[in-house]
Amino acid sequence: AMLAHGVRLADRRVLRVAGTDALKLLQGVVTNDVRGLGEPGAPPVYAAVLSATGRVSADVFFHREMGEGGGGGGLLLDLPSVSFDESVKLLTKMRLRASVTIDDATSDFSVVAVGDPAGEGGDERSGPRGDRGNTWFGDPSTSGNETTEKKKHHLLSFLPIDPRTRMLGLRGILPAAVAEALVDGNVDGAAKHGDSSERSHDEESASNLYKRFRYELGIGEGDELTGLLPLECNLHWLNAISLTKGCYVGQELVARTHFTGVIRKRIMPAKFDDAGGDFSLKNAKLLLPTAEKSTPDSPSTKPPKSVGKVLCRSENFGLAMVRLEHLTRVNHSVSFARFVVRDDGPRGRDAGVIVKTPKWWAPK
Repeated sequence: AMLAHGVRLADRRVLRVAGTDALKLLQGVVTNDVRGLGEPGAPPVYAAVLSATGRVSADVFFHREMGEGGGGGGLLLDLPSVSFDESVKLLTKMRLRASVTIDDATSDFSVVAVGDPAGEGGDERSGPRGDRGNTWFGDPSTSGNETTEKKKHHLLSFLPIDPRTRMLGLRGILPAAVAEALVDGNVDGAAKHGDSSERSHDEESASNLYKRFRYELGIGEGDELTGLLPLECNLHWLNAISLTKGCYVGQELVARTHFTGVIRKRIMPAKFDDAGGDFSLKNAKLLLPTAEKSTPDSPSTKPPKSVGKVLCRSENFGLAMVRLEHLTRVNHSVSFARFVVRDDGPRGRDAGVIVKTPKWWAPK
């Protein structure tokens, strides 16, 4: 199964924050309640760092550092590489005279993820939904006997469950040398048991594999979320936001949007008809299939109305920000829509795209 034996995520970096005031500092910066991380054995916490205007600057995973005792223990932060320096500057600025140390630990640690397309392996800590998987995009299904057999030789099964949803499998931070040995060893061990699927690592980067896995589930990460509103990114359904904690940077807009209940657009998984595509789709506008097409012989008098935009794509899967009013409801939990993305080049070619609500979304 895709990513079933673990990958090191090259687009994430690790920051170590420690000291007796570390949790107090972080509590006033991020969207989630991190005070529970002061307890030994605490599970990871997912959160976001917002700008003063309430938009996402970075998403972050908090892990207790292994081997630390009670108060004053270190925390390891899994942060996007693209916004790592900005996050460090923010924490340094807000630290003032607090007893907190902030150190780049990227050379010492690696972020490791183990994909779980069949949705197995979750428990009560593992996220908002307990579905077995999002089968709309054809996620591989695995029988119970197969899954049990594979876990017998899984070297990374000790990693914590991804705090966003169990459907993303496992995710953690390991010493760099340990991560390299276990990921490579896990692939070799799987090959000995007759599973050669992870040899796809030779054909494309591990980061792209993980991106496609997330895109099929409709979950953004890193720079895909930058500048967007957290509720439009579905972060409240991914266990990233506490609506009962005290103040933090950007809280006002989050609270107002939540309590008014008005969210007009959201990130959704998108499947494109044109898998190859010789034109870039990033930030391309989503249009209704009936949108008028402008040609040199018949120029359009006004541009077609946009109903959303493409955020990112890997081959024929991606993420799109979609205005919810244009979805067609299939049943109480599933809605979908068909759109087109138009090339602004001389050929003016259209690529078809389908969006559909993923199963892990909270019931409406």
